[in-house]
Amino acid sequence: MAKKSYFVYRDGITGKIQRRLTDHATQKFIMEKIKKIPVEKFMRGPMGEAKKQMLTFVTTAFSLTAALFWNDAIKAMITSYIPRDGSWPYLMLAAVIVTVVAIIATWIISKTAEQ
Repeated sequence: MAKKSYFVYRDGITGKIQRRLTDHATQKFIMEKIKKIPVEKFMRGPMGEAKKQMLTFVTTAFSLTAALFWNDAIKAMITSYIPRDGSWPYLMLAAVIVTVVAIIATWIISKTAEQ
């Protein structure tokens, strides 16, 4: 009489542990298939996606922090050149100049990233 083998797994819908009667050849086939799956394939699942999102969030947080420091530095530089009295025309001119520089810098960065 052949030895009975069971394939044990957790049901994805109910969460209950299930077992299915299999013969030895089927169990061996399943184990060989599992052994051949590369580790990278497991990283493509939900946990891999969560890790990728966490890295994106951390990178974005550091970028935002750097941008805020640059914002303070540029504002301090501009206010040192703008006179204190009646300065709104100078602020408008500075805003236009900074906008043009930002557009040119973004264009150069995007062209560099494409290459």
